[in-house]
Amino acid sequence: MAGEISSLGIGSSGVLSADTISKLKDNDKTLTVKPIENKIELNEKKIKSLDLLSSLSTTLEGSASSLKDDSLYEKRTVSGNNSGVEVTVKDGVGIQDFSISDVALAKKSVVQSGTFSSSDDKIASDSGTYNLHIDGTDYKIDYDSDMTYDDLKTKINDIAGDDVTASILQLSDDKYSLIITSDKTGKDQQIGLVDLDGNIDDSLKDDILKSDAFDDKSDSIATGDGSLTIKVGDDSFDFDYTDSTSLQDLADMINDDTDASADVFASIIKNKDNKYELVLTAKNPGEDKDISIKDNSDDKNLSTKLTDNSTTDSGDATDIQTARDATFKYNGIELTRSTNKIDDIKFGITIKLQTEDASANISISQDAQPIKDELEAFVDSFNSMQKQLDAMTLADVDAGKIGLFNGNNSINSIGRDLKTLLTSRDSNTNEGLSQFGISLGRNGKLTFDSSVFDKKMSDDPEGVKNFFSGKTTVNDNDSITRTDGIFKKLYNKINSFTSTNGTITTINNGLSKESSQLEVSKQRALDFLNSRYDSMTARYAAYDGIISQMNNSFSSLKQQIEMAVNGK
Repeated sequence: MAGEISSLGIGSSGVLSADTISKLKDNDKTLTVKPIENKIELNEKKIKSLDLLSSLSTTLEGSASSLKDDSLYEKRTVSGNNSGVEVTVKDGVGIQDFSISDVALAKKSVVQSGTFSSSDDKIASDSGTYNLHIDGTDYKIDYDSDMTYDDLKTKINDIAGDDVTASILQLSDDKYSLIITSDKTGKDQQIGLVDLDGNIDDSLKDDILKSDAFDDKSDSIATGDGSLTIKVGDDSFDFDYTDSTSLQDLADMINDDTDASADVFASIIKNKDNKYELVLTAKNPGEDKDISIKDNSDDKNLSTKLTDNSTTDSGDATDIQTARDATFKYNGIELTRSTNKIDDIKFGITIKLQTEDASANISISQDAQPIKDELEAFVDSFNSMQKQLDAMTLADVDAGKIGLFNGNNSINSIGRDLKTLLTSRDSNTNEGLSQFGISLGRNGKLTFDSSVFDKKMSDDPEGVKNFFSGKTTVNDNDSITRTDGIFKKLYNKINSFTSTNGTITTINNGLSKESSQLEVSKQRALDFLNSRYDSMTARYAAYDGIISQMNNSFSSLKQQIEMAVNGK
């Protein structure tokens, strides 16, 4: 066939040529195939246009989803924090104001031993048990004459490390101290040190008074009513007792008394015989303080285990920081807590006390900025989507510009439905988005006036939430009713465009299906043309051969005629 096409037209002097067939084929292709190709190209443009619309719609849907979510309206901001008081809140905390004043910080207990020249110095003359008391727990630390201060430090951390930390502090070239610090704050964290056997070095002893042993902490300390006086150095503190006052009650009375607890710490320890002893430990460093208990009743109702049979001991250990609770006023009400981080006054509110005598006026308010950010994003997304819709449905006859979807009612309805919702009003409050700063202009564009929104948010934050996100109500019959907010309605409407069965998806699927069918039609038309013109080429070649033979025969006849004429 290639040879035939290349030589086609020779016999017919160019009349039945390949060029003639090509022109005829191109003309037929223009009439039959080109319209199909035009439709395919148009469909591709429409699909690209719909893909862009779908992408813009999805972005708008995301903004509407955020604005319909209740959690967006639970954001809170705190004002009034300062270097002395820091307040943090969780989302959803009630909007409120409160004051913090007269802060006294909670503190850890810090006990410092007397000095020693080396951490390798021995701590005891013989074996025994060292009792470390904290928060109602007694840690028994066995020692012997070979134990060093460094060994004691390690053993304290091993045995009592959940509650205290022991370290050795170098004070100068040849002077060291053992420092024992409670890990937590609060008055219950006060550390008490008692040598149960009397063999430990004075550097590790507190100034104490130790009662005789009771069988239990709940044992009564008296046979009748009366009063007692606790003397610590030059200071005296009086307490009343009855025949029902227990050993634990007395310890609690001492520790709960503001004046007494500044000078002495009461603890109840269990001795080696599993009996209980009241230990009074002097506070305040730098001075020896004798401790005594005196019964003031004429009938001497107080147990002699606290008076005549008590023992005292003194040493060089000092209480360099007394454990105490934090005290402060919350809205003028005095409160006490064991830590400086308080989270049990109001759910979701954490107050951190940071300096002594601090005060702050705290205001917890709605954090409107995240809402404003989402509103601005929504407005921008809507305007971008509307711009695309305008281009798709354009009908500018004068300029000769017609949108790809001009006249398509499904596409036109997208913009109409959204604008209807954006300009709708609540049936109960008669409010619309314009009352919240969002307005739809005559040009079809949305605008956001943040000053209008700010005022609305300031006046009625709950109303903003209800209008935007929706509202849940419970009637007298405990029936729950949920009213959708404007952005839930907008979300549902946009989703009806972008979902699997949505408007945009349906049109896109139809165009894709049509394009596939057009490709089949195009190929069928091309196959028909190729077959037709292959046959035509074959026929032209045959005709061209016949004409060539006829031309050759005519040429021979013409030559004979000319010879005959010339011969005549």
